[in-house]
Amino acid sequence: MKWSIYVLSGCWIALSWNNSVTAFAPLHNTKAPLQYKANNECRSRLPKPLTISFANSESDEEPGTTESEAGISTQQSSQLPSDQDKSTLQRFLSPKIDDPGLPLTDVLLAQIVAPSLQTFWISAVHAPSPSWLRPLGSYFGEAPELAPRGSLLAPVLIHGAGLAVCWLAGALAAKSYEEESFTLKEVRPGAGIWDRVRSYDTVVSRLIQAGAFATGILIVSTQLDLLLEFKRYVQYGESEETDLRILVATVELINDVVFEALVLGSWRVIHAGFMSNTGNRSKRW
Repeated sequence: MKWSIYVLSGCWIALSWNNSVTAFAPLHNTKAPLQYKANNECRSRLPKPLTISFANSESDEEPGTTESEAGISTQQSSQLPSDQDKSTLQRFLSPKIDDPGLPLTDVLLAQIVAPSLQTFWISAVHAPSPSWLRPLGSYFGEAPELAPRGSLLAPVLIHGAGLAVCWLAGALAAKSYEEESFTLKEVRPGAGIWDRVRSYDTVVSRLIQAGAFATGILIVSTQLDLLLEFKRYVQYGESEETDLRILVATVELINDVVFEALVLGSWRVIHAGFMSNTGNRSKRW
Protein backbone atom coordinates (compact mmCIF):
# COMPACT_ATOMS: atom_id res chain seq x y z
CA MET A 1 0.00 0.00 0.00
CA LYS A 2 2.82 2.42 0.82
CA TRP A 3 4.58 1.77 -2.48
CA SER A 4 1.38 2.41 -4.41
CA ILE A 5 0.98 5.76 -2.63
CA TYR A 6 4.59 6.66 -3.50
CA VAL A 7 4.03 5.75 -7.17
CA LEU A 8 0.81 7.80 -7.37
CA SER A 9 2.54 10.76 -5.72
CA GLY A 10 5.42 10.55 -8.20
CA CYS A 11 3.02 10.41 -11.15
CA TRP A 12 1.12 13.41 -9.84
CA ILE A 13 4.33 15.43 -9.40
CA ALA A 14 5.51 14.49 -12.89
CA LEU A 15 2.16 15.42 -14.41
CA SER A 16 2.13 18.75 -12.59
CA TRP A 17 5.66 19.54 -13.77
CA ASN A 18 4.78 18.60 -17.34
CA ASN A 19 1.74 20.88 -17.28
CA SER A 20 3.77 23.75 -15.84
CA VAL A 21 6.41 23.41 -18.58
CA THR A 22 3.73 23.18 -21.27
CA ALA A 23 2.01 26.28 -19.92
CA PHE A 24 5.17 28.32 -20.54
CA ALA A 25 5.93 26.76 -23.94
CA PRO A 26 4.72 29.78 -25.99
CA LEU A 27 7.30 31.96 -24.24
CA HIS A 28 10.08 30.10 -26.04
CA ASN A 29 8.67 31.17 -29.43
CA THR A 30 8.62 34.89 -28.70
CA LYS A 31 11.77 35.35 -30.77
CA ALA A 32 10.08 34.12 -33.94
CA PRO A 33 8.15 37.38 -34.69
CA LEU A 34 11.31 39.42 -34.03
CA GLN A 35 13.24 37.29 -36.49
CA TYR A 36 10.57 37.74 -39.18
CA LYS A 37 10.54 41.50 -38.53
CA ALA A 38 14.32 41.73 -38.95
CA ASN A 39 14.16 39.75 -42.18
CA ASN A 40 11.44 42.06 -43.50
CA GLU A 41 13.49 45.18 -42.72
CA CYS A 42 16.60 43.76 -44.39
CA ARG A 43 14.76 42.64 -47.49
CA SER A 44 12.93 45.98 -47.83
CA ARG A 45 16.29 47.69 -48.43
CA LEU A 46 17.10 45.45 -51.41
CA PRO A 47 16.54 46.56 -55.05
CA LYS A 48 13.04 46.60 -56.44
CA PRO A 49 13.26 43.36 -58.49
CA LEU A 50 14.07 41.48 -55.34
CA THR A 51 11.08 43.02 -53.59
CA ILE A 52 8.68 41.07 -55.80
CA SER A 53 10.30 37.76 -54.89
CA PHE A 54 10.23 38.79 -51.22
CA ALA A 55 6.44 39.22 -51.36
CA ASN A 56 6.13 35.64 -52.50
CA SER A 57 8.45 34.39 -49.76
CA GLU A 58 6.55 36.39 -47.16
CA SER A 59 3.27 34.82 -48.24
CA ASP A 60 4.96 31.43 -48.01
CA GLU A 61 6.25 32.07 -44.51
CA GLU A 62 3.00 33.22 -42.97
CA PRO A 63 1.29 29.84 -43.27
CA GLY A 64 4.38 28.27 -41.69
CA THR A 65 3.99 30.56 -38.71
CA THR A 66 0.34 29.63 -38.40
CA GLU A 67 1.18 25.93 -38.56
CA SER A 68 3.77 26.27 -35.80
CA GLU A 69 1.33 28.09 -33.58
CA ALA A 70 -1.34 25.49 -34.38
CA GLY A 71 1.14 22.74 -33.55
CA ILE A 72 1.91 24.34 -30.20
CA SER A 73 -1.77 24.72 -29.35
CA THR A 74 -2.45 21.13 -30.44
CA GLN A 75 0.42 19.88 -28.31
CA GLN A 76 -0.87 21.82 -25.31
CA SER A 77 -4.41 20.55 -25.74
CA SER A 78 -3.18 16.96 -26.10
CA GLN A 79 -1.14 17.23 -22.91
CA LEU A 80 -3.98 18.63 -20.83
CA PRO A 81 -5.57 15.92 -18.61
CA SER A 82 -9.13 14.96 -19.51
CA ASP A 83 -11.91 13.64 -17.27
CA GLN A 84 -11.25 10.10 -18.45
CA ASP A 85 -7.61 10.29 -17.36
CA LYS A 86 -8.48 10.98 -13.75
CA SER A 87 -7.34 8.23 -11.47
CA THR A 88 -9.58 6.43 -9.04
CA LEU A 89 -7.83 8.13 -6.14
CA GLN A 90 -8.94 11.56 -7.38
CA ARG A 91 -12.57 10.43 -7.27
CA PHE A 92 -12.23 10.26 -3.48
CA LEU A 93 -9.84 13.18 -2.87
CA SER A 94 -11.37 15.72 -5.27
CA PRO A 95 -14.82 14.45 -6.26
CA LYS A 96 -17.14 16.32 -8.57
CA ILE A 97 -20.43 16.99 -6.75
CA ASP A 98 -23.03 18.80 -8.83
CA ASP A 99 -25.76 18.48 -6.18
CA PRO A 100 -24.37 19.40 -2.74
CA GLY A 101 -27.43 18.09 -0.90
CA LEU A 102 -27.34 14.63 -2.48
CA PRO A 103 -24.48 13.15 -0.38
CA LEU A 104 -26.15 14.28 2.85
CA THR A 105 -29.46 12.74 1.77
CA ASP A 106 -27.74 9.48 0.85
CA VAL A 107 -26.02 9.30 4.23
CA LEU A 108 -29.25 9.92 6.14
CA LEU A 109 -31.10 7.27 4.15
CA ALA A 110 -28.30 4.72 4.45
CA GLN A 111 -27.74 5.32 8.17
CA ILE A 112 -31.27 5.79 9.51
CA VAL A 113 -34.01 4.80 7.07
CA ALA A 114 -32.66 1.50 5.72
CA PRO A 115 -31.57 -0.01 9.09
CA SER A 116 -34.83 1.15 10.68
CA LEU A 117 -36.91 -0.55 7.98
CA GLN A 118 -34.84 -3.68 8.43
CA THR A 119 -35.49 -3.64 12.18
CA PHE A 120 -39.23 -3.15 11.69
CA TRP A 121 -39.37 -5.97 9.14
CA ILE A 122 -37.49 -8.35 11.46
CA SER A 123 -39.88 -7.51 14.30
CA ALA A 124 -42.93 -7.92 12.05
CA VAL A 125 -42.01 -11.40 10.80
CA HIS A 126 -40.72 -12.46 14.25
CA ALA A 127 -37.29 -13.28 12.86
CA PRO A 128 -34.21 -13.60 15.09
CA SER A 129 -32.68 -10.25 15.97
CA PRO A 130 -29.35 -9.46 14.27
CA SER A 131 -26.18 -9.51 16.32
CA TRP A 132 -25.72 -5.74 15.99
CA LEU A 133 -29.17 -5.02 17.48
CA ARG A 134 -28.08 -5.06 21.11
CA PRO A 135 -28.45 -2.50 23.91
CA LEU A 136 -26.02 0.33 24.28
CA GLY A 137 -24.87 -0.97 27.67
CA SER A 138 -23.32 -4.06 26.05
CA TYR A 139 -20.69 -1.86 24.42
CA PHE A 140 -19.46 -0.65 27.84
CA GLY A 141 -19.41 -3.94 29.73
CA GLU A 142 -21.29 -4.18 32.97
CA ALA A 143 -23.38 -1.00 33.14
CA PRO A 144 -26.74 -1.64 34.87
CA GLU A 145 -27.78 2.00 34.55
CA LEU A 146 -27.62 1.71 30.74
CA ALA A 147 -29.28 -1.70 30.48
CA PRO A 148 -32.86 -0.56 29.74
CA ARG A 149 -31.73 2.24 27.41
CA GLY A 150 -30.39 2.39 23.91
CA SER A 151 -31.81 -0.93 22.75
CA LEU A 152 -33.15 0.30 19.38
CA LEU A 153 -32.05 3.77 18.30
CA ALA A 154 -28.41 3.55 19.37
CA PRO A 155 -27.61 0.23 17.62
CA VAL A 156 -29.42 1.38 14.48
CA LEU A 157 -27.33 4.55 14.33
CA ILE A 158 -24.08 2.72 15.08
CA HIS A 159 -24.66 -0.01 12.52
CA GLY A 160 -26.09 2.45 9.99
CA ALA A 161 -23.00 4.63 10.21
CA GLY A 162 -20.88 1.79 8.84
CA LEU A 163 -23.37 1.16 6.05
CA ALA A 164 -23.40 4.85 5.17
CA VAL A 165 -19.62 4.91 4.90
CA CYS A 166 -19.70 1.90 2.56
CA TRP A 167 -22.31 3.51 0.32
CA LEU A 168 -20.55 6.88 0.29
CA ALA A 169 -17.32 5.22 -0.83
CA GLY A 170 -19.17 3.32 -3.54
CA ALA A 171 -20.95 6.45 -4.76
CA LEU A 172 -17.67 8.35 -5.02
CA ALA A 173 -16.02 5.47 -6.85
CA ALA A 174 -18.88 5.29 -9.38
CA LYS A 175 -19.05 9.10 -9.80
CA SER A 176 -22.67 9.03 -8.69
CA TYR A 177 -22.70 12.69 -7.68
CA GLU A 178 -22.08 14.04 -11.17
CA GLU A 179 -24.99 15.51 -13.08
CA GLU A 180 -25.32 12.70 -15.62
CA SER A 181 -25.70 10.20 -12.75
CA PHE A 182 -28.96 11.67 -11.49
CA THR A 183 -30.49 13.16 -14.64
CA LEU A 184 -32.33 11.30 -17.37
CA LYS A 185 -31.48 11.30 -21.04
CA GLU A 186 -33.57 13.48 -23.31
CA VAL A 187 -36.57 11.70 -24.82
CA ARG A 188 -38.27 12.99 -27.92
CA PRO A 189 -41.99 13.86 -27.64
CA GLY A 190 -44.27 10.92 -28.31
CA ALA A 191 -41.58 8.34 -27.51
CA GLY A 192 -42.58 4.84 -26.46
CA ILE A 193 -42.28 3.18 -23.10
CA TRP A 194 -38.98 1.52 -23.99
CA ASP A 195 -37.41 4.85 -24.92
CA ARG A 196 -38.39 6.21 -21.54
CA VAL A 197 -36.92 3.15 -19.84
CA ARG A 198 -33.64 3.59 -21.76
CA SER A 199 -33.40 7.14 -20.46
CA TYR A 200 -32.51 5.60 -17.07
CA ASP A 201 -29.47 3.75 -18.47
CA THR A 202 -26.83 5.99 -16.94
CA VAL A 203 -28.67 6.31 -13.64
CA VAL A 204 -29.09 2.57 -13.22
CA SER A 205 -25.57 1.70 -14.38
CA ARG A 206 -23.97 4.16 -11.94
CA LEU A 207 -26.27 2.86 -9.21
CA ILE A 208 -25.18 -0.74 -9.85
CA GLN A 209 -21.51 0.24 -9.89
CA ALA A 210 -21.82 2.11 -6.60
CA GLY A 211 -23.75 -0.75 -5.01
CA ALA A 212 -21.20 -3.33 -6.14
CA PHE A 213 -18.32 -1.29 -4.69
CA ALA A 214 -20.17 -0.73 -1.42
CA THR A 215 -21.05 -4.43 -1.18
CA GLY A 216 -17.40 -5.34 -1.65
CA ILE A 217 -16.38 -3.04 1.19
CA LEU A 218 -19.11 -4.53 3.39
CA ILE A 219 -17.94 -8.09 2.65
CA VAL A 220 -14.35 -7.23 3.50
CA SER A 221 -15.46 -5.50 6.70
CA THR A 222 -17.49 -8.58 7.71
CA GLN A 223 -14.48 -10.82 7.11
CA LEU A 224 -12.30 -8.55 9.23
CA ASP A 225 -14.93 -8.64 11.97
CA LEU A 226 -14.87 -12.44 11.99
CA LEU A 227 -11.07 -12.41 11.92
CA LEU A 228 -10.90 -10.17 14.99
CA GLU A 229 -13.56 -12.21 16.77
CA PHE A 230 -11.97 -15.64 16.31
CA LYS A 231 -8.35 -14.38 16.07
CA ARG A 232 -7.92 -16.51 12.94
CA TYR A 233 -9.38 -17.19 9.50
CA VAL A 234 -12.57 -19.26 9.77
CA GLN A 235 -14.71 -20.98 7.15
CA TYR A 236 -17.62 -23.40 6.91
CA GLY A 237 -17.07 -26.95 8.13
CA GLU A 238 -14.66 -26.31 11.00
CA SER A 239 -17.14 -26.58 13.88
CA GLU A 240 -20.77 -25.96 14.70
CA GLU A 241 -19.91 -22.74 16.51
CA THR A 242 -18.05 -21.23 13.56
CA ASP A 243 -20.67 -22.47 11.10
CA LEU A 244 -23.45 -20.79 13.08
CA ARG A 245 -21.51 -17.53 13.39
CA ILE A 246 -20.65 -17.44 9.69
CA LEU A 247 -24.28 -18.22 8.78
CA VAL A 248 -25.53 -15.36 10.97
CA ALA A 249 -23.00 -12.99 9.42
CA THR A 250 -24.03 -14.08 5.92
CA VAL A 251 -27.74 -13.54 6.59
CA GLU A 252 -27.10 -10.14 8.15
CA LEU A 253 -24.96 -9.10 5.18
CA ILE A 254 -27.68 -10.13 2.73
CA ASN A 255 -30.30 -8.21 4.72
CA ASP A 256 -28.12 -5.11 4.79
CA VAL A 257 -27.50 -5.24 1.04
CA VAL A 258 -31.18 -5.84 0.20
CA PHE A 259 -32.58 -3.03 2.35
CA GLU A 260 -29.88 -0.56 1.36
CA ALA A 261 -30.50 -1.37 -2.30
CA LEU A 262 -34.27 -0.92 -1.95
CA VAL A 263 -34.05 2.38 -0.11
CA LEU A 264 -31.18 3.99 -2.01
CA GLY A 265 -32.21 2.57 -5.37
CA SER A 266 -35.79 3.83 -5.15
CA TRP A 267 -34.56 7.21 -3.90
CA ARG A 268 -32.08 7.59 -6.75
CA VAL A 269 -34.68 6.71 -9.38
CA ILE A 270 -37.21 9.17 -7.93
CA HIS A 271 -34.55 11.84 -7.59
CA ALA A 272 -33.45 11.35 -11.20
CA GLY A 273 -37.01 11.76 -12.45
CA PHE A 274 -37.40 14.89 -10.36
CA MET A 275 -34.09 16.46 -11.42
CA SER A 276 -34.68 15.74 -15.10
CA ASN A 277 -37.09 18.67 -15.10
CA THR A 278 -35.22 21.88 -15.86
CA GLY A 279 -37.50 23.92 -13.59
CA ASN A 280 -36.85 21.66 -10.61
CA ARG A 281 -33.12 21.60 -11.31
CA SER A 282 -32.88 25.39 -11.15
CA LYS A 283 -34.60 25.65 -7.76
CA ARG A 284 -32.62 26.45 -4.64
CA TRP A 285 -34.03 24.81 -1.55
